[in-house]
Amino acid sequence: MKIKVKLTLKFFFIVAMILISLMYFVYSRFEDNITKEYYNNLKSKATMTADMVLQKGDIDKLERNPSRKAPKVSLPNYDNVMIYNEVGEIVFMYNRSVIVKLPFLVTNKFQIENSYRENDSYYFGLPYISPSGRKYYVVATSVINSKELESLRRIIILSIILGLFIIGVIGYLYVRDALKPIFSIIDQMDNLNVKNFIRKLDQPNSKDEISHLTNSINFLLQKVHESFEFQKMFVANVSHELNNLISVILSQADVALDKSSRPAEEYKETLESVKRDVYELSVITENLMQLAKLKSEDFQLRQEFFQVDEALFECKNKLHRIHKDYNISIDIVGQPESEQDLTIYGNEGLLKLAFCNLMDNACKYSNDKEVFVSMVVNHHKLSIQFKDNGHGIETETIKDVFKPFYRNRSAYDIKGFGIGLSLIRAVLDVHGLDLNIKSTPNIGSTFTIDFMNVQAAI
Repeated sequence: MKIKVKLTLKFFFIVAMILISLMYFVYSRFEDNITKEYYNNLKSKATMTADMVLQKGDIDKLERNPSRKAPKVSLPNYDNVMIYNEVGEIVFMYNRSVIVKLPFLVTNKFQIENSYRENDSYYFGLPYISPSGRKYYVVATSVINSKELESLRRIIILSIILGLFIIGVIGYLYVRDALKPIFSIIDQMDNLNVKNFIRKLDQPNSKDEISHLTNSINFLLQKVHESFEFQKMFVANVSHELNNLISVILSQADVALDKSSRPAEEYKETLESVKRDVYELSVITENLMQLAKLKSEDFQLRQEFFQVDEALFECKNKLHRIHKDYNISIDIVGQPESEQDLTIYGNEGLLKLAFCNLMDNACKYSNDKEVFVSMVVNHHKLSIQFKDNGHGIETETIKDVFKPFYRNRSAYDIKGFGIGLSLIRAVLDVHGLDLNIKSTPNIGSTFTIDFMNVQAAI
């Protein structure tokens, strides 16, 4: 069953039950008021008749004297008033031509007022004391004409039928209008495919749940689009570079295995080249694995206190072992009061990975292969700056450099894979840190990371 039909039926049944309940309440209240009015009229008739009949004295038996007959009060021919003595004998009857058989015993009700209904016949009895002090019981009875109630019942039934029809129409139109944004989302989703995932759903102007749903879907579409772009860029860039590296390594291995005698120095150069290529291959593999781990849903960050200056020098030494031509300068700006000023809280392995990539990128994209690393200590705030004299980054492309496998146009002639900055951003994101970039084309760039040192954190 479609949700539109289901909601329409639920709306119909709920409102129909409310309508029927209200109509039943109105009818029952009207019937109660009419019944009370009838009983009050019967009580008035009984009291008035007893006053008029017993004003001349007590009655011992059914009176046949015309002067003691019924008072000249016009009553319908189906109405009657009867007076009973203490032993339950009838001593007066207003309409003697009508035989009335009471549905209750007078002697059982002698001391109390009693109202009783049987079908359309209504009875009301009340105790009465004559001027001489004798006790009587007066019963007034009447057959009620229920045309008013029947007319009301017909009106209510017709009103319910008409109301149910109107409720059904209004419910259908209301549900259709309420679900219109959902249908719009469904239509837009049906038109989506792999090629146009980047297109966002139309955003409603309201701030309701539909708007929230649209935002969530657009966020999900953005993530899916990024995943497809990641896959496309991986296939287009990394797979090509990996194949090139593997081909070069195989070619160098073939040269080394050539049976023709070669000088030992030439073999050494070949092995050194293979070592560099294998290192690059291992770096790519490690970076990809770390990037995938950081992007996974079940990643848990483990943090500890460590000296940032020691971590930077470890990164420097690691890069120097592989790249002899790199020139890395590390300096401290400010006056640290203690080791705590250079102590930070985070995952040491991941932050070292980010520092190494920043140093490597700065040297790789600088003509002089040089990077200046500064640890700036200022009022319990620690900033690490990586400054190079490289190609620089255009302002409009700074937002793109963090995308996986993105390569700046000015760096196409330099070997790289576009993984470093995206990995750095992922590492800093899990630590809640920002990477600020100031860059001027053909002059250089400065990458800055701001930390809160241990004293400020405590």
